[in-house]
Amino acid sequence: MLNDELLERYSRQILLPEIDLSGQEKLRQASVLIVGCGGLGSMIALFLAGAGVGKLTLIDADSVEVSNLHRQLAFRESDLDKPKVEALKNQLLALNSEIAVSTCLGRFGDDVESDTKLVGDTDMVIDATDNLAARHAIERLTCALAKPWVMGAAARLHGQVVAFSRSRVEGCYRCMAPSEDDSRGFDCRDEGILGPVVGVIAAWQAQDALMFLSGQNLEWGVLRVYDSTRQRIDRLVVTPRDECHTS
Repeated sequence: MLNDELLERYSRQILLPEIDLSGQEKLRQASVLIVGCGGLGSMIALFLAGAGVGKLTLIDADSVEVSNLHRQLAFRESDLDKPKVEALKNQLLALNSEIAVSTCLGRFGDDVESDTKLVGDTDMVIDATDNLAARHAIERLTCALAKPWVMGAAARLHGQVVAFSRSRVEGCYRCMAPSEDDSRGFDCRDEGILGPVVGVIAAWQAQDALMFLSGQNLEWGVLRVYDSTRQRIDRLVVTPRDECHTS
């Protein structure tokens, strides 16, 4: 149960009828796997840690680079050349020492046995990667283990978010992106990215996770596409493909 200190810490969140005491306790008991600790993942992790999600697991293979700092606001100049998972873990525990944070230095999809255990031990997976192959690996494992996940992407001045349920009755990621060929995808290393766009998408992903974990319903299978140049949000409904065996 929440003690007086925790009640004060999360008081502004508990005041929300959608969260309340029961939802906050659910968050405290929840676990989330964040795949990727760059622009999206680092911001998502800060939101979830601040909200009191009890256990966060981070997986990433990269180290902090100076080009990350304009948008990956969890990191500092003193973190340069450190593994992102370790630097982010330090920031999360400095923000909220009540939560548990575990790390995995590697790329999701490289070790199926390890990835299966990571997914199996969590309540929700959040994609913060930057490539199709990793997202398809997340789709395969979360579908096999009946885990929900939230996909997010951001490049240039645009971004997108979609959440998939345990059942995939709404369709799956393969219905939306059947090919794993990433050769025509946008990469912020080549195309550029504006930091606040990353913040918008990360906030949406974090909000989806917090609402689901606290017991609220989500609009599963609705792709939200953000165009920052016009402050416009388009909503597209994912539909199951006949040839897809997931749905």
